[in-house]
Amino acid sequence: MTGSRFARQMALPAIGREGQRRLGESSALIVGCGALGSHTAEALARAGIGRLILVDRDLVAETNLHRVALFTPPDLGRPKAEAAAEALHRLAPDVAIASHVAHLGPKLAEEVVPQVDVVLDGLDNLETRYLINDACVKHRVPWVYTAVLATHGMTMPIVPEQGPCLRCLFPDLPPPGTIPTCAEAGILGPVPAALAAWQATTAIQILVGSADLAPGRLVHLDLWAGRAETISVARAAGCPCCGERRFGFLP
Repeated sequence: MTGSRFARQMALPAIGREGQRRLGESSALIVGCGALGSHTAEALARAGIGRLILVDRDLVAETNLHRVALFTPPDLGRPKAEAAAEALHRLAPDVAIASHVAHLGPKLAEEVVPQVDVVLDGLDNLETRYLINDACVKHRVPWVYTAVLATHGMTMPIVPEQGPCLRCLFPDLPPPGTIPTCAEAGILGPVPAALAAWQATTAIQILVGSADLAPGRLVHLDLWAGRAETISVARAAGCPCCGERRFGFLP
């Protein structure tokens, strides 16, 4: 990767040449290549990450186009992971990209999570997030929880053994149907881009070893209301995942 491409980023004291070198040697797994995942993938590819693994089982739909990055109308009907990989290669040909057109089940999670330095959340369901949480805590891989709905979203870095995990925040899966989907509640187009920008920045902090990273800092943004709130989440006593190391969402 040429230094001139990343000169403005390396000018930041928080990154510098050493941080840029670390980014170029790092790898990330992005689970879900819809709105959150596509914006996060683009941000990391443009930032100079060395390797991306993309996982998504879905196809590009017309209803995606108002809020995603990377996809255009000619991509309709294509697997999101494949279309995203091609677009990212055009944007950043030096980044090594692998794509899996698949659901992230336990077997695939056990395969890909240990291969990377950070995992990013592009999901739309909690059950798969609990699976990621188990796999990341088990293999001691940092990940960033991020979720969006309507006009707001939230995000939190999870660094095993340094802060709380997802089950410290949400101990149990809610009953089916209690959390509305984007199809039911709607989604404002810029919201995923805003949360993905925060998520990608957090990933960069993890990868360069920034002292500014704050595991367990939950940030909630409501773009329409113009509000941002920060909540400190502590490790839960007796957490079955990060406390007792019981990984019920893995085989």
